[in-house]
Amino acid sequence: MDNQTELLKGIEKRIEANTVAIDVNKKATSELQSTINHQQKGNLRVTGLPEKDDENMRETIIGILTKVIPVSVARLRETVDTVHRLGQRASAATSNNLPRAVIIQFGMRTVRDEVWKKSKEDFSKEDRLARTKLWPLDQEARSRGLLHVFM
Repeated sequence: MDNQTELLKGIEKRIEANTVAIDVNKKATSELQSTINHQQKGNLRVTGLPEKDDENMRETIIGILTKVIPVSVARLRETVDTVHRLGQRASAATSNNLPRAVIIQFGMRTVRDEVWKKSKEDFSKEDRLARTKLWPLDQEARSRGLLHVFM
C-alpha cells in the first residue's frame, strides 16, 4: 500500500507541474499574439494584383501608392519597408486562378494611415452605397463557404 501511495503522490506532483506549465504556456502564447498584432498594425493587405514571373512587388506597389497619395517616390521608398506575397505560388494543377494577396509593411504608420484613408475615399458615394447594399449578400455567401470579392 505504501508503494501505491508514493506513486499517487508522484502523479499528483506531475499533474500540478503540468498545470503550472500549461498556465505559463497560455500566458506566453497570449503575449506572443499581442506582439504579433502590434507588429501587424503597420501593415496593409492588397488583393487582386495579377501575378507575373520575376515581378518586383515593391516597385509595383510603390507605383500604385504614388497614384493613391501625393507623396514622392523617394519618400515612399523610405517608408515602405517590405512588400511580399502571402503563401506559396500555386502550380497550374492546383491553382484557383486567384492571385495571392500582397502584404505591405510600412516603416511609418502615418503613411500607412494616409494610404488607408485615401483608398477609402476613392470610392464615389454611389459605389459606397452599392457596396453597403451588397454586404449582406457577401456575408451570406461567406457563411456558405463561398468566396466573394468586391471589385
